[in-house]
Amino acid sequence: MIEHLTLGAFTVALLMSLAGLCAFVWGAASGAFRGLEAVKHQVIRAEGVDERTDA
Repeated sequence: MIEHLTLGAFTVALLMSLAGLCAFVWGAASGAFRGLEAVKHQVIRAEGVDERTDA
């Protein structure tokens, strides 16, 4: 019985890892990781945060 539970846990972990890998490959292939600096600046402007703080 324990062996079946362990095999099930490993199967679920393997499937979740494959889902994460597929999401990464899909994002990389669709260009989701390009132009991240522009998106960062857009979010900073939208939130009204001053990027240049005098410390």
